[in-house]
Amino acid sequence: MDPQQKQLLQCVYRALENAGLPMEKASGSRTGVFFGLMNRDYEQSAAHMHPSVINHWTGTGLAMSIAANRVSYIFNLTGPSLSIDCACSSSLVALHLACQAIKQGDCEMALCGGVSCIFEPRVFVALSKAKMISPEGTSKAFSSRADGYGRGEGCGVVLLKPLKQDLLRRLYSQSDLAMVQYIEAHGTGTPAGDPTEAGSISNAIAKAKPSGSEKLASVQ
Repeated sequence: MDPQQKQLLQCVYRALENAGLPMEKASGSRTGVFFGLMNRDYEQSAAHMHPSVINHWTGTGLAMSIAANRVSYIFNLTGPSLSIDCACSSSLVALHLACQAIKQGDCEMALCGGVSCIFEPRVFVALSKAKMISPEGTSKAFSSRADGYGRGEGCGVVLLKPLKQDLLRRLYSQSDLAMVQYIEAHGTGTPAGDPTEAGSISNAIAKAKPSGSEKLASVQ
């Protein structure tokens, strides 16, 4: 298996752990997986392996397209699952697609990130001959001293989840809603802030109050 897949599995576990979401709770959820991957060093090195050592795991272990699918399978996530390669912007595009998927209702939350591991020198040679690698190994973007960029390794994963009205719903259980008589609001007095706050209160509390209960008043 490409070590990049292993790193993603480890980082996904840590991301869920840091988000306070146990694996058992995430299992079966409509969670999407969007990863940016560009480096194919391990796959290229494996191209020289002897046919006798190839087995039924080789294809999935080397394919970058399987990286996201493996995470979805291991953690039993049922949302969209895809790996993206658009060079340097791969992880950023993955983040963009993940946000879109959540907004469109394709998934309720999403794991998003990227990984880069360097195993062999051939890509370095190609980039050096193209004068794309800085001799100092550092990037000096938008500087008169710019002489190429520096390659790096790493893996990062974040869990994206919409939090609109989530706080209100957690604060007020179904049994408490009938007792809520008024809400002390922020009341920003702005065209953007007031409708947002009023809409959240309306959707999370006013509309959810049992029929026959007192109307909800709001004070600033």
